[in-house]
Amino acid sequence: MEKTWRWFGKKDKITLETLRQIGVEGIVSALHDIPNGQVWSLEAVNDYKNYIESYGLRWSVVESLPVSEAIKYGGGDRDFLIENYITSLENLGKAGVTTVCYNFMPVLDWARTDLFHAWEDGSSSLYFDKAKFAYFEIHILKRKGAENDYTQEILQKVE
Repeated sequence: MEKTWRWFGKKDKITLETLRQIGVEGIVSALHDIPNGQVWSLEAVNDYKNYIESYGLRWSVVESLPVSEAIKYGGGDRDFLIENYITSLENLGKAGVTTVCYNFMPVLDWARTDLFHAWEDGSSSLYFDKAKFAYFEIHILKRKGAENDYTQEILQKVE
């Protein structure tokens, strides 16, 4: 088993040095500065990997290599973007980064209703509140039939 940590890159306030000091062995990260759909060049992948390794850590997991929206809905530039995606995967493999999380969720990518939920002990974490999400689906996204997917209790909280 490897102890890994989600790291958001060089601008993350938690440094690789700090992560190594607390016993982290592997990093879960991505090339956040490359726009969706553009190729992750072998040079960019190796630069990032080498930076992580310079702190005695390993780039264990890519989270994630973004799947462009046009791929998800079959847009006109879908084939071009799929080729870019394949090239990026190949470059990761050539660099020895072989675990990639895939996320094919359309539009929203992922959702948490609170990114800094406060707990009684003073800590914070991501948090998912079903009533807040129901509100989002029903009143903001206006997804047809969304209200049918929730209990009366949740719907009362939404209102």
